Amino acid sequence: MYCTGCGQELVPGAVVCPRCGRPAGVAPGPGSYNRAPRHLQPLWILWLAFAAWTVMQGLIVLAILTGATTHWGWGWHGHGGMMVGPFIYGNMPWLAPVVVLVVGLRVVLSLATAIALQQRWPWARVLAIVAAVLTLIKPIAGTLLAIYTLWVLAPRLSGMEWEQMTWPGYPPVHGVRR
Repeated sequence: MYCTGCGQELVPGAVVCPRCGRPAGVAPGPGSYNRAPRHLQPLWILWLAFAAWTVMQGLIVLAILTGATTHWGWGWHGHGGMMVGPFIYGNMPWLAPVVVLVVGLRVVLSLATAIALQQRWPWARVLAIVAAVLTLIKPIAGTLLAIYTLWVLAPRLSGMEWEQMTWPGYPPVHGVRR
């Protein structure tokens, strides 16, 4: 059983929610909506996992680039020992720093989104929506995470719930008062 106010899992027989204090037996009223509170924890955990996934992908790309420049790939040596063939990394010394920059920015954005959502900062919803739109073009994992994020946070009712969850009177997260 879950709290109808904040989505916290309740222990059987609980009288009130330990997070928000709402009585456990009170059913949601007509037209109530609680998508954002129920999906907030899985959402920030998925953004954290996506950051780790992005780091792993970046390391794989850098390993392939490094291997391609140290005679892994097929190719032959042409003029002056430069690699000639499908991997011409020797002619593109800017490629590795660009990969590191893009991966680094994506990881920072994912971590910032995860932390902001977890702490329920007032601007976290907007950041998560922007990050989701930017992540839509990342095939499979990024696209699925972006769709889930937009499904949870984009509707107008989710915005009203978010404002309620970040209101100064809302119970603190992990003992930290906002």
